[in-house]
Amino acid sequence: MHWTLDQLTLFIACAERGSFSAAARHAGRAQSVVSTAIANLELDLDCELFDRSTRSPTLTAAGQALLPEARAVIAQCQRLTARAETLARGEEAQLVIAIDEALVEMPPVDATLEALAERYPALSLTLLYGGEGDVANWVEERTANLGIMLSQDHSPGELDATRIALLRQHWIVGSRHALAQQSNIGPQHLMQHRQLMIASRRRPGQTPESTPQSTHCWRLNSFYSMAELATRGLGWAILPEHIAHYPPFRQRLVRLTSDALGQAPSIEVETVIRRDTGQGPIARWLTAQLRERFREMGAQKP
Repeated sequence: MHWTLDQLTLFIACAERGSFSAAARHAGRAQSVVSTAIANLELDLDCELFDRSTRSPTLTAAGQALLPEARAVIAQCQRLTARAETLARGEEAQLVIAIDEALVEMPPVDATLEALAERYPALSLTLLYGGEGDVANWVEERTANLGIMLSQDHSPGELDATRIALLRQHWIVGSRHALAQQSNIGPQHLMQHRQLMIASRRRPGQTPESTPQSTHCWRLNSFYSMAELATRGLGWAILPEHIAHYPPFRQRLVRLTSDALGQAPSIEVETVIRRDTGQGPIARWLTAQLRERFREMGAQKP
């Protein structure tokens, strides 16, 4: 086995960009260099990765099977390099943390920040608050070192996610909504009323939107805005428990419960970092503290 990481990187680039020439432009290499690297990789692996009989080379069955493995090898190498860099740097002098606005006034998060201030008083800290898509994008674009967010479906990109808790959610509706007056509510009843859902802030085409459970749907980019509209009778929603119990909403929302509905799906709390940057000792400490404090609050284990 004599294949190299450079060959794997070019293999991934060719597969993702659709041609050897496009991969060469992306890598800043001559096309002949890329073609030779792929040919040598095929010899080393003893299998053909691309079908060259078509106008543009396409992955063979073997190429499709080995592409995820190549990505995994490169990702692990990025983690190794990032870990070595953080060890060489020592403790971070400054840290930028992006926090999902849905976790504002969340006791485990606030308690962790208080402990951070006490343990690392010399740390220069910047906190950025935004929606789920904002948090992930800030980390991916290196605006933030660490993100703390309620997880939504998102593409892997350059991010590594660590799940630290599962939060309970509830089916909720405004106290004056028609559903609040019914009993034995099932999915067929929800379908007849407007659903309020979280809208992804990610770039178009980056991740699919969740499928609504109602024929009528409004999407919002804030759980708190969703709760406010629900209190006004504009629809039903699935909300994290701590937001449904937030003082401005608590007396104006009703939890929908029935055997037919069952338990609303939990939502994950996760930290995200760039895979090629890694975490310094303070960021790792903070992640561990968050997990422990969510556990103490009684959040479900991830």
